[in-house]
Amino acid sequence: MKAELLSRDEESATFLVKGANVGLMNAFRRAVISEVPTLAIEDVYIYENTSPLWDEFIAHRLGLIPLKAEYGTYDENTEVTFSLEAEGPSVVYAEQLKSTDPSVKPVDGKIIIVKLVDGQRIRLEAKVKMGKATEHAKWQAGLASYRYVYRAEVKKKVDIDLKRLEEENTSSAGLSDEMLNLLKDIQEEDPDTVSLKRNDDQFILYVETYGNMDLKSLIEAASDELIKMLEEVERDLS
Repeated sequence: MKAELLSRDEESATFLVKGANVGLMNAFRRAVISEVPTLAIEDVYIYENTSPLWDEFIAHRLGLIPLKAEYGTYDENTEVTFSLEAEGPSVVYAEQLKSTDPSVKPVDGKIIIVKLVDGQRIRLEAKVKMGKATEHAKWQAGLASYRYVYRAEVKKKVDIDLKRLEEENTSSAGLSDEMLNLLKDIQEEDPDTVSLKRNDDQFILYVETYGNMDLKSLIEAASDELIKMLEEVERDLS
């Protein structure tokens, strides 16, 4: 199996994967979404809350704040606590959470926790736990998706950029998402207009991080977790 990087920015990347199959691609997708361990707020102790939001709602909002931490520096025994104390009138942001470990912090400090008016207060502690999205979505580190590599054969006159179609047809990555969706719409109206052909062992893979870890770490972590699961299956079979 070979992977070629097609595009990348700080939070996401698109790859051309050759020599794979649907089972492997879906296993990696699920590993990215569900199996990568991250940190999230699990237990919240609210000592004072006169805000317009009840305690359970505050705890739920805190749990869904993605936390940034370097992958490999934490485990199930990691102990990190956030404290928060605020008084209105003010908007309480995630950046106001004070961590006992400066390396663990919210991905986006401008996430709003609650708005307080004059006289309202909130005071709490929140304990962090390592987990996986198989248990709860708050531990999800990112997302991944894949599709086959497609090429097209136009059989009737259609209102599309034929030069662009030819360029994409001859590229290693095949049709772009935009061209593929356009041709599928045309095909729905008249199936005889265009023929779409796919490579059964070639895929376009998209991976995006939510910021809990950098993109490279997310891909490596998902690969590590997938290998661990395969090794467990191998041990069970033997």
